[in-house]
Amino acid sequence: MEQATRLLMVNTITRKNGSVLLVEYPKSGGTWLGQLIADYLELPFPRNRMPVWGKSVFHSHYLPTGRIPQNKKIVYLVRDGRDVMVSLYFHQLIWNEKNRLNPKDVHYHRKQTGFADFEDVAGNMKAFIEYAFTSRPSKWQQFTFMGNWASYNSAWHAEMQKGRGNIYMIRYEDLLEDTFKAMKALLQDHLGVARVDDEKLRATVQKFSFENQAKRKKGEENKSSFLRKGIAGDWKNYFGPAEKEYFKEQTGNLLIDLGYEEDMNW
Repeated sequence: MEQATRLLMVNTITRKNGSVLLVEYPKSGGTWLGQLIADYLELPFPRNRMPVWGKSVFHSHYLPTGRIPQNKKIVYLVRDGRDVMVSLYFHQLIWNEKNRLNPKDVHYHRKQTGFADFEDVAGNMKAFIEYAFTSRPSKWQQFTFMGNWASYNSAWHAEMQKGRGNIYMIRYEDLLEDTFKAMKALLQDHLGVARVDDEKLRATVQKFSFENQAKRKKGEENKSSFLRKGIAGDWKNYFGPAEKEYFKEQTGNLLIDLGYEEDMNW
């Protein structure tokens, strides 16, 4: 009911009531960005529960289908797909404090992948990437399936290229590098904030920083935490030649189009 209600709303009333629609492929930093936007704009950010009917921040993984692309304030969040693969592995197959509250997804993905040792992340990475790009869950498992990282981001990138001005792309890595700068640009250039209150924004950035929420520095890994590591480039610890080659086969020039690589020689 929650998912059906959300899908109905992003095709209808959110197009007219000033809500912010945040779209991302899973594990791209959407929760963090949603918290930042909602806190500064003082809007509700309902997560894992029934949405509110008034103006709010909607966090979603929806594809640009139906009337969804007609929303006036769409924030399209992108993250390096190689890092997404690593983060997705830990999210789907390794127990943390969040998925223990709703264990069915971990049980499902463990059954589907069937790895002998789920803790052998590097050893399983090639097979997991194949699983992430080719598996398609049933409607009972996932009501709204967003496809894989490449198909999802190709669809939204193509939609953005139409130039209607209602879609603003922001990269997770830019948020990590300078959260204040990236957020100020988003607020001014897309969300209609004519004059950003720097002091208020700095307070928001500090409130939802990795260090403040995780109580440790970026890069200090805690596999049992939803906020596992908080860095970019972790894929280099898990991708070997086979993983690189398969990822290139599945994604083509998308890393180049999104500004992550200059050519295919990575």
